[in-house]
Amino acid sequence: MARAKTKSNGRTPRKNRVTAAARDLARTRSIAHKLAKVAPEEDPARVAGAIAIFATETIKRSANNLIEARAYLDGLRAGIDGLLKNAFPEGADKETHK
Repeated sequence: MARAKTKSNGRTPRKNRVTAAARDLARTRSIAHKLAKVAPEEDPARVAGAIAIFATETIKRSANNLIEARAYLDGLRAGIDGLLKNAFPEGADKETHK
């Protein structure tokens, strides 16, 4: 990856900076694509269930108590909601996927 040009003060111009959130999203998408390759024929509901179990185990390892675990869950819920809003924007034609 090529480095962005820096200004005389050593900082990268704002439009060329990659935020931590953008890096995290790219890393997460990469993992999601790998998962899709591993189980392409699996029922999507079962894959989602497996991801939920994996998320639960990961949160359990990261949190020290139930309050912290719920905070992680709230963050995850907000992230999923944002992704769904992007996938199904308001005003778009509603199609049923069968």
